[in-house]
Amino acid sequence: MNIEYDPAHEAAAAMKLAAEAVGVERQRWIMLALAWQQIARRPRPPLDVKSEKAA
Repeated sequence: MNIEYDPAHEAAAAMKLAAEAVGVERQRWIMLALAWQQIARRPRPPLDVKSEKAA
């Protein structure tokens, strides 16, 4: 099963939840949003990795 995530969308969703939370829960949502933002900044590997390894 191949599920695609949009890290930028996940980061925005986590920040919305952080805005509604308080205390430690808010900090946890912010940390999660920052992690998603870091993932969003990384370059994605080519989708067809198998064919590159065979060549």
